[in-house]
Amino acid sequence: MTRRSFIEVGSAAALAAQPQPKPGRLLIDTHLEVWTFDKRFPFAHPENPNLKRVTMAGPIQNQVEQMKDFGMKYAVLINPRYFGWDNSYIAHSRKSYPNLFVAHGLINPLDPKVHERLRYWVVEHGFQGMRFSPIYHPKATWLNSPEHYPLWKEAEKLGAVFNFYILPHQMPMLEDMCGRFPGVKVVIDHAGKPNLKLEDPWTEFKKMFRLKKFPQVWISNSEPYEMSEMKSYPYPDTWPFYKAIYEEFGPKQLVWGTGYPRPRWELPMDKELEFVEKYCDFYSAEARELLLGKNALNIWRFPV
Repeated sequence: MTRRSFIEVGSAAALAAQPQPKPGRLLIDTHLEVWTFDKRFPFAHPENPNLKRVTMAGPIQNQVEQMKDFGMKYAVLINPRYFGWDNSYIAHSRKSYPNLFVAHGLINPLDPKVHERLRYWVVEHGFQGMRFSPIYHPKATWLNSPEHYPLWKEAEKLGAVFNFYILPHQMPMLEDMCGRFPGVKVVIDHAGKPNLKLEDPWTEFKKMFRLKKFPQVWISNSEPYEMSEMKSYPYPDTWPFYKAIYEEFGPKQLVWGTGYPRPRWELPMDKELEFVEKYCDFYSAEARELLLGKNALNIWRFPV
């Protein structure tokens, strides 16, 4: 089952049986994508402009309920790309529940005034950062081009956070920018997307390890179902990669995110937590606390 074709899973009985978080544990989902079929927020997918609808909506209300179910304190909202460069639904969601969420949007990296778009969403709508997806442009060089220096300078001024959906071979470009602009906090989405289809994914994957020298960089050990070639829980082919990230970066440079709201079409929330607790048995107890919530407090300004 993929994120492009999914069915709603679970039942009222399953919901009632969901495990509760450990007492006192801080849970922060640092990557939550939500979307709606409300006509006020039309789809405008940059790579698929003909996409007008997907199988199910994932509205903000679903996630609010799920946060209650699991005792989750905060989440970082991410524009799922369905809306393109219009972040209105994410802004609407944040403003509807200001005590639960902070927001990241999308801005067009090829816009010559991209730095002005960053300022607009941060200043006018209270966003705390932006997501960039060079993964959709595997041959592009815009990531560390001089044309993007004003964007990163503006991010330093605003205290904005950037998260990157990025391919392993693009890591050196990001390394360049992290060195030039140390005031910008950076989160690498989905464990840096190692390509498990390759006979040797490690050579390219290890390029990400050079980022460990930057204290302003965090790796999101998230979405094993997107990485795995086994495509069945608990995705054992992904474990060595999460372990390697942990060993290289240490527990203080890791965060956790789920990706998508209820209905969960790949991994329901109880399994998301079980994956970290049970199958990533290389984490120490302290590392789990940092990964699942505490590290996020050093990246985003959450509501008090």
